[in-house]
Amino acid sequence: MKKVKYLSLAIVAIMLLGLQSCDWIKGLTHAEDGSSPSDSVSAPQYCTVEFSDSVGVVNSHAYQSIKVDFPAEEDTSVVAQSVLAWLCEKVRSCCYPDWSGERLRSDSVAQVLETAGETFAEAFVKTYGQKGLKLMEEDIRTMAEEGFEGSYLNDLRIELSEQTDNYLTFITGYEVYTGGAHGGYLADGATFSKADGKRMGWNMFDPSKRAELVAQLKKGLMDYFNDATEDKITTDSALFEMLILYDDPETPENELEYGIPLPQTEPYVTRKGIAFIYQQYEIAAYACGLPSCVLPVSAVAPCLSAEGKAFLGVH
Repeated sequence: MKKVKYLSLAIVAIMLLGLQSCDWIKGLTHAEDGSSPSDSVSAPQYCTVEFSDSVGVVNSHAYQSIKVDFPAEEDTSVVAQSVLAWLCEKVRSCCYPDWSGERLRSDSVAQVLETAGETFAEAFVKTYGQKGLKLMEEDIRTMAEEGFEGSYLNDLRIELSEQTDNYLTFITGYEVYTGGAHGGYLADGATFSKADGKRMGWNMFDPSKRAELVAQLKKGLMDYFNDATEDKITTDSALFEMLILYDDPETPENELEYGIPLPQTEPYVTRKGIAFIYQQYEIAAYACGLPSCVLPVSAVAPCLSAEGKAFLGVH
């Protein structure tokens, strides 16, 4: 594997104490060239809700921090309800650092609706922030009996990054540390159609055009690594030296046939094109960060499904 000069992704965790008040923001609307929207565009409102707290156990601490952009409570549109369902599941599954949230999935979302004096979003984030922190406290207490003197960190950020007349895109950053040499970090995005609230990801692509899409991904990954390597990558063999790939006989459609698998997380839409992210260790070492790229719509147009073409306005 070639030597990487520096990490391409900087991870910053900002710890605040206490539940902060709901801070209203106007959803961003961008034209393809990045210009500001006209006054005639009416963007739905979103509320930024935050929860941060910590607890000390013996010589250890647990830190919980959640910051999420929720749709306004009065917005009953189909896209707002779709986004709300996705956000609730994301917060619930990421409020405790076990990467799956299995210890919390049995909880009913309706159980947090009875918190007097708070909006649903505030009550939801506060409830699961406290639940996750309590689980961290329990785990640290158990580990402290075995001599553990470290700290736990669970930091979740979900931001409404883009809003146009056609779609909404949210970006998630999730950092976890529970001891060891380093923590873990997950980043992904989610795009929702304003027409029907449907999440647009892999359904934008034609499965029969996978080889063509992988060819474009290789180019994008070469650009990613070329920003952090001394020797420029121009061939597949040089790219593969940067990656950790496995010949899995049960999934020959991945590495054996195409050279690299598709990302496990869904692609999402940005003003510059379609974004693809590989998570830590998914195809490369920890030092390589999160291999990612944004491919212009024109580059992936031949790979789109009929649904994807209609959504992106490709003819």
